[in-house]
Amino acid sequence: MNWAKAAMAGLAFQALAGAPALSAEPVERYVVRQGDTLYELAQRYFVGGDYRAVQRLNRVADPRRLRVGTQLKVPARLLRITPIEARVAGFRGAVTVTAGGRTLPVSTGMMLKEGVVVTTGPNAFLRLDLPDGTHLSVPSQSRVRLGQMSIVEMTGVVRRDLEVQSGRLESDVTPLRDPRDSYTVRTPMSVSAVRGTEFRVAYDDQAARASTEVIEGVVAVTGEHQGATLAAAYGAVTTAAGVSAPISLAAAPSLADPGRVQDEQTVRFQISAPAAALGYHVRLAADAGFVEVLDETSSDGPDLALGELPDGVYFLRLAAMDDNGLLGLPATYAFERRLNTLRTDAPTSTQEGGVRRYKFRWQSGGLGERTYRLQLLREGAQAPVVDEAGLTLQELTITDLPPGVYNWRVMSRTFARGGYYEKWTPLERFEIGR
Repeated sequence: MNWAKAAMAGLAFQALAGAPALSAEPVERYVVRQGDTLYELAQRYFVGGDYRAVQRLNRVADPRRLRVGTQLKVPARLLRITPIEARVAGFRGAVTVTAGGRTLPVSTGMMLKEGVVVTTGPNAFLRLDLPDGTHLSVPSQSRVRLGQMSIVEMTGVVRRDLEVQSGRLESDVTPLRDPRDSYTVRTPMSVSAVRGTEFRVAYDDQAARASTEVIEGVVAVTGEHQGATLAAAYGAVTTAAGVSAPISLAAAPSLADPGRVQDEQTVRFQISAPAAALGYHVRLAADAGFVEVLDETSSDGPDLALGELPDGVYFLRLAAMDDNGLLGLPATYAFERRLNTLRTDAPTSTQEGGVRRYKFRWQSGGLGERTYRLQLLREGAQAPVVDEAGLTLQELTITDLPPGVYNWRVMSRTFARGGYYEKWTPLERFEIGR
């Protein structure tokens, strides 16, 4: 599908949605208010301040007298527009901005105008905010062009047009207040237009394949041959053959024990459902709005390994990918990371002067003040032979233990963030021969 056809498809959808009908001279409509004159409107809203073309088009006898409530047709070419800029709210990794033939590194707070192309590298992420509260997320390995982004000063009509050249764009669109407002996301294969929703558009340039996934609201998708209207929880795939029928998106993934404090060396989660055909998309952030994204990755299976993280509260967003290549509904989880590792070493024994000493050692990691407690039990017994609490060193020596089979474990008691946290190691078997 070439760009001319894509543009025609987008304009056709806008007409169906209530936009002005196309003509040789595109026009905007303005409802006359108390005190309006053509002279005053021309000074405020017309390029060059020339009102005569509007006077002729609307057959206005006296430019100083306009009937309140009537509609004026104004050629679009005459109207002043205010460009809309997108603000870089946050980013991670290799992100670049191409504008005016120059490629620049991105920076937080940077304002981006229409015509700019943003590109994200591997494991990179970009978040853009528009003035009306609309949020754009550009995941890794994506290239997105900011097309027309403007406000018509006379009518307040807002138009945003974006192009996914490769990869994916996620949009959380503030509901549009005027039927003539538009928010459109294009790919070389499709046009997706909305009136206020959360949705994703992706394009695979090698496969010449686009996809649209709707989280909330309704999205109209137009291809070269036909279109489809997608409700929430549905998606569609667009190829040269056209737009597919609506496809139900995979359910939001569930985690096993999502409220567990992540205290081991590596942060790990286990996805309990659904089983994803092509894996899971995973996004990790330091804030609930996913502005400060820390990691974006994919997982082939249900075991998610997120590596080592500093202590704190984090937010995880994940979605399953089906065999159509569509990402399913997302699930968002908050979790606490508090490193508190504890493991035991194998006991050692020494003998001096007829006394045999058994040294028990362990290692711990994480912030906070710690004390330890060691328990040693004969196998099969309920009461411990040794139960030492309040230890400050990570070792304890015990002398003259009778032969037999024992089990031992260690507990760490950590004071952090105004409270105490306890953690036991599993029981370890220890045998003393005769």
